[in-house]
Amino acid sequence: MSVNLSYPKPRSCQEKLFNVTRSDTTAEVAAWLPKNAVIEGLYIIGAVASDATTSASVSIGTTSSANEIIATYSVLSTAGEGYHPAGAAAVGSIMQSPLTVDTPVYKKYASTGAQTTGGPLTVNIEYYVTGPGETL
Repeated sequence: MSVNLSYPKPRSCQEKLFNVTRSDTTAEVAAWLPKNAVIEGLYIIGAVASDATTSASVSIGTTSSANEIIATYSVLSTAGEGYHPAGAAAVGSIMQSPLTVDTPVYKKYASTGAQTTGGPLTVNIEYYVTGPGETL
């Protein structure tokens, strides 16, 4: 098919945003992504960095393991402040692969060592939805 004004089809980016706090140490559903959603961007946004002495991380997943989308993204020290692309922490082929069913998104926070500050952190999942049978 030749490239023109109608092809490739234009896509509208949609976003799911939710907070992760230091008390979110047990995975819980934070959002749902619709069938045929394709994740195109993952971001962690924070205003107050964690001061945990050893480690502090956010994990995002599609099951209660909460590690299928982002596995242990460090938010320790300055990594927990600002607007950070988290795609490098994405697991496998979760990005750019259409979801086959409506899918829950679980969130979880973990830290080791003493901690008095940090968070809340906002997770931003950018996605678009393809039509049935479309890949892009």
